Amino acid sequence: MVSQTNWLAASDDTVTAIATQTFYEFELRPELSSLTVNYQSDAASGTTFFEQVLSVTFQKLDATDIADIRELCEGRPNIWILDNNAKCWLIGAEFGCNVSGGMLQTGVAYSDLNGFTIDFNAREQNPIWLATAGVVGAANYPLDLVTNAVVTPA
Repeated sequence: MVSQTNWLAASDDTVTAIATQTFYEFELRPELSSLTVNYQSDAASGTTFFEQVLSVTFQKLDATDIADIRELCEGRPNIWILDNNAKCWLIGAEFGCNVSGGMLQTGVAYSDLNGFTIDFNAREQNPIWLATAGVVGAANYPLDLVTNAVVTPA
């Protein structure tokens, strides 16, 4: 897990460098996963934090995928998300993400989902972090401009 002392961010909440790490890349179908950031505040205690919720759907899994997903569920990963607008977001940056739910479906009809849905939840002091914009097609894209990031296909 990357702690706050092991990565650098510019004043505009853009991550520019991290401690040396390898990230596993999962390619998901568009329009099946979502990221939501909820602002949580308690006026009585004077506290505010940001709840980051990522729901991902993996389709037609094989044994390798199942092992990788099990490893994700057992840890507290930092998760980078490449959205449909070519923006790369970091959630769970300081405290990591926990699995808060999910399910395996085999479906009934031919058009039903055959795969996993997993929900990740993080609570952070910063709403979200953005990676320095990468170059499409570059090695380690989309984290090619984040120093020390290595992307490995899962």
